[in-house]
Amino acid sequence: MANNWLDIALTQLGKTYQSPGAFVAFVMNSSKIRADGQTGHWSHELIDLIYDVYELNTVENTRPGDLLFWGIPEQPYSVGIYVGGRHFIAVDENDAQVKIQTLNQNWYPTFAGTVL
Repeated sequence: MANNWLDIALTQLGKTYQSPGAFVAFVMNSSKIRADGQTGHWSHELIDLIYDVYELNTVENTRPGDLLFWGIPEQPYSVGIYVGGRHFIAVDENDAQVKIQTLNQNWYPTFAGTVL
């Protein structure tokens, strides 16, 4: 099931989004995966995305397709989709383009959200 939204995410490489949340919401809504929140529709607001995931988890237990969050649950400031092998796909903060990035000590998520 994760491959569906990862495939959709990969088709967005190089495209520009206003925010990391807008990119993730587009991917999740396009894949028809229902959000765990009240509406069943994924929000582009980062704080709402936290409520849309099935459960919060540690980064070490992340599986491909899960969401990675930077910040604290009460105040996230970025989000991406874990691809696997220490890679994630997200909107680059510098140029607003979707890129595959590598987890590293300088840019490491704080927690993850399990989608299914």
